[in-house]
Amino acid sequence: MTSGKRDKTAAKWLVAFSIFCLHAACPVLAQQESIRIATFGQGGPMEKTAAIQLTELYKKLGINLEFVNLPGNRALQESNSGRLDGELMRKGGLAVEYPNLLQIMVPLATTNTVAFAMDKNIDLDKGWASLKEHTFSYETGTKVIEQNTQGFSTGHAEHNIKAAFRQMLNRRVELIVIDEQSGLQLVKEMKLEGTVHMLTQPISTIPLYHYLHKKHADLASRLEALLRKNH
Repeated sequence: MTSGKRDKTAAKWLVAFSIFCLHAACPVLAQQESIRIATFGQGGPMEKTAAIQLTELYKKLGINLEFVNLPGNRALQESNSGRLDGELMRKGGLAVEYPNLLQIMVPLATTNTVAFAMDKNIDLDKGWASLKEHTFSYETGTKVIEQNTQGFSTGHAEHNIKAAFRQMLNRRVELIVIDEQSGLQLVKEMKLEGTVHMLTQPISTIPLYHYLHKKHADLASRLEALLRKNH
């Protein structure tokens, strides 16, 4: 074989090998470039702001985000299993119940859990304990409410929070317990201003955190460092 033929053969082999390597690496690259994050509920202003913030931060790390909206408990199950890659924003300490989720320890937001009622004179000065004295509804999968009202006979979860508001209009419950911004948005959407009132005393105020599945431990560390830098 002449030198020129050997050079052409070697060049063809290198091209073929490069194409093979590129195709072999594609699944890994796809996983690194795009992750799916669970959300739930109506997606109020607070969630939208957090989604925008995280999208920009992940972009700096070379990652694209896709948001998947699911019922609250199912979202956590999918994230904890690794079928989804994490949670947009939840209360702290969920790793006790969902051990595969890594909490990014810089809060994305602070939320007021409040109650909406037709009777604006209801008093909630005892915080969570006040809900033992009133019938109430809330959205399934809202962990801060589930955990703080466990065992209360006066409350029940509702998959559709708008249906819960309609229950209140029909006098089947006295209160809707929800985060402040989402509640205000729903009252506006449902044209309930003047009929439904936000009680002025928050039931609780807590920080909310982003979570990633433990398979993304390295990414979690890099994201937390970036959040601390921008906090």
